[in-house]
Amino acid sequence: MLEKDFQAKVIKWLKSQGCIAIKYQQNATTKASFPDILFLKEGFWGAIECKKSKTSKFRPGQKEMVAKLDEWSWAKAVYPENWTEVQAELKEMLR
Repeated sequence: MLEKDFQAKVIKWLKSQGCIAIKYQQNATTKASFPDILFLKEGFWGAIECKKSKTSKFRPGQKEMVAKLDEWSWAKAVYPENWTEVQAELKEMLR
């Protein structure tokens, strides 16, 4: 599965849970290390960095940014191999 297809799957699922999900578009004026998806629901927000697979490489600063955002609210790197576990965790949090 391509990363963009996986991102679309994650966004579709988040929306099905009642979230507003925003695909972060990187350009010359945005932070390169920011995760792919920002989502919000009733006083809660999170960020998801999608990867094509468990072995995909991170760009410089991505792991650090995910860790910082996870301290502030909730953020994870997600790939097809851990998506089921992340969905279960989020399902509980998004009730």
